[in-house]
Order: sequence, then structure tokens, then C-alpha cells
Amino acid sequence: MNRETVVLSTTSDFSGWRAWARKLLHERVAADSIRWIVKNPADLYAPSATRVLPAAPSTTSVPRSLAALFPAVFVSEAPERFRLLYITLQTLRDNLPVPDELAERLTGLATESRKRVLDLRCQMPDARNPDWQVVRTFHASALIDSQAAALADLRPAPWVITAPERTLCWNGQEYLFGPGLEGDISNSSEVIAAARNIATAGAGNVWWHGIAPVRLHPDATDIASSSSLPGLRGKAIDCRMCDLCGPATRTVSGEGNPAARIIFVGEQPGDQEDLQGRPFVGPAGQLFDRALKEAGGNRAQAWITNAVKHFKFVPKGNRRIHQKPDAAEITACSPWLATERKILAPKVTVMLGVTGASAVLGRQVTVSRERSRHIPLADGSIGLVTVHPSYLLRLPDEESKTREYTKFVTDLRMAISALAG
Repeated sequence: MNRETVVLSTTSDFSGWRAWARKLLHERVAADSIRWIVKNPADLYAPSATRVLPAAPSTTSVPRSLAALFPAVFVSEAPERFRLLYITLQTLRDNLPVPDELAERLTGLATESRKRVLDLRCQMPDARNPDWQVVRTFHASALIDSQAAALADLRPAPWVITAPERTLCWNGQEYLFGPGLEGDISNSSEVIAAARNIATAGAGNVWWHGIAPVRLHPDATDIASSSSLPGLRGKAIDCRMCDLCGPATRTVSGEGNPAARIIFVGEQPGDQEDLQGRPFVGPAGQLFDRALKEAGGNRAQAWITNAVKHFKFVPKGNRRIHQKPDAAEITACSPWLATERKILAPKVTVMLGVTGASAVLGRQVTVSRERSRHIPLADGSIGLVTVHPSYLLRLPDEESKTREYTKFVTDLRMAISALAG
């Protein structure tokens, strides 16, 4: 029997596998006649490189539910993964049902890969420290490669990932791939310098084009099952619970002290929050920080989040104009906030504005009627409604700004004093 040998450039070379699989399926080459091997080309880590892949018409239509498994199966460490995926395409090409045993095997491999994806994401620090951060891991290079874009969304500030067979750098603008670091370097500054020196393959190197991202596709049940804040954040980056995920840059999760006894719930990320991947860092966030400090609070000891995790806006020239989320969008995002509060179990929840209050209380709220008083919450904790700091920025004159800012600080001081009760 004649055998076809297909050489892939890396274990994450999904575009190469797909191009060759399409050609071989078109030529009706049987799965048992194909030998898939991985061999790194000489210019794999060069700043620029070219490549020629075979071109052939597609002979197969893959159901969406099955197609969603392919990237996760591809980055698994199962030796037979390339063959299993090819057999799946071959079966579909011949208009045959995918055997239950094969479907179960693919699902099992995909499930294990997604668990490892979440584990890697949980290792990623948030962006509170804007300096370069180092993440040391033992995950397989294919899985790391599949998460490059997601990890850049999780932490827009610079970072380095080092693993035995892969170095991945994100400099805040692009990610660059390199081989594993040689030797045992303990000093973080030296790791960063060495990683940036060897991670040189980026957008100009075609060997790294077409890496299939592995997504987690969280639903309400999956969200509710989360038991840690890093796990919740790792899942949230793939949120598709409503249409706001399309135009927004990224999901913006809460941040702060995971042992916080007080949390602050705002409306949604703004322009700067969307870009920086952090809640309350724009003008309203800066005002909030000043007021909280004046009230005797400390942001580093609190948890800051929003009812809606994506920025809703309309473009106007070079600007993005904030739009208020509607009831459907607040409802769609509610599992994230509910699980966040369940994990944190705070003593006091401060609701900043009508959207934050409505999301926590589960009903329509008029801030002027309900602010500045303790509200018993269903979990036995204390709630307090006040204005959103962006309201203070919109006031027309200095006199009203000063008056309302003083009331806002008083509300925050009331919330902080409730911690001692």
C-alpha cells in the first residue's frame, strides 16, 4: 500500500493539516494510507517566512457542533488526533453518520483540552500591574499557541509565557513565538530579556498563520459551576451570551482582592476599560478612586466589577459613544455577576447607578428613592444603592458637582462603616 507522508510545521499547524486533509479527501486517499508527522522548518522562528500549501476544493460539510470540537482535539496530546479528525471528515464526505464511538472520543479529547486551556488562563495575571509579567507553565506548545489571542485579551499589558517547548511573548501590540528557553533562569527580568530575544516569529512569518483558537463556549450552567474567580475570568473571555461581544474589544471582568468583604457593582466597561481590560480606569473610575479614598476605603482591599461585562457603544468618527445596556443584555450577563458574588460572598455590595442596582436586586430601581440606606439582600448580606460616578461627571456646574460628590462620599463611607457592624 502506498503511503502519503504529510509534514506539519508544528503541533499547532492547523492550517497546514486542513489544507492537506482537503487535498487528500478530494483525492480519496484513505486515512490508513496517511502518515502525519511534525517537523519544524529551518525558518520557523524567523521574523518572516513564506509557505506554499496545496489547494483543493472542499468535499465536506461539517456540522457546527462537530466543527467546534476540531481545534480542541487538534491541540490535545493524543498521538492519533490527526488521524481521528481526518476519519471524521472522510465519514462526513461519504455522507455517513459519525460513529458514536468516534464522536465520544472526539468529545473526550476536546473536554480534556478545554480543561487545560482554563488552567492556563487561570495562571494569567490581570492588568493591575502594567509591567511585564512572567508565566511559567508546563502546558504543551500547541495548547499555548491556541491561546495567544485569548491571553492577550485576558491581559492587554505585556507578558511572557515560558514552557519547555515554547516561548510566547505579548508586547501589548502583537504576540511573538519562539522555542523554549534553554537553562533554568530564575530571575524574572532575565527571563523577560531572554524570551524577547528568542521569540521573533510574528505576523510576518506564515508558518504561524491559521492557528485554530480553542474556545470554551460557556453557557449559564457552566458559569454557575465556576468555583474560583480566575476560573470565572478565564471562561468570561469567550462569553457569547449576547451580541455585545461582537463590537467590544474584550470581556472586562471584575478585579481586586479575592478576599474582599465589600464589592462595588457598576454598569458596564467604558472606552478605556474596554481597551485596558480593567474595570473603572477611565474618568469615572478615577473619580471613584478619589471618592473611595476620601471615604476611608482602599481599592486594593475591595472588589470592583460591572453588571455587564462588554462595552456597548456607537461609533462617532474616531470616538466610541457609550450606550446604556438594555434589559436583555443585563439579563444575559446576570450569570456572571451572580456567580462572581457567590464566590466572593461579600458582606456589603455597593450598587453604583440604576443598572448595577437593578442587576443585583433583580427589579427596577429608582436611585433617588433607594440610595443611602442599608438594603437586606437575599443571601443575608447588606446592599447599598448610590449614584454611578459618571453621573457626577455629567453635572453642568461646579456647585452641583461639589454637592453631589459630597453625598457620594457619604454613601461610600456608610457602606464601609457597615463592614464593622
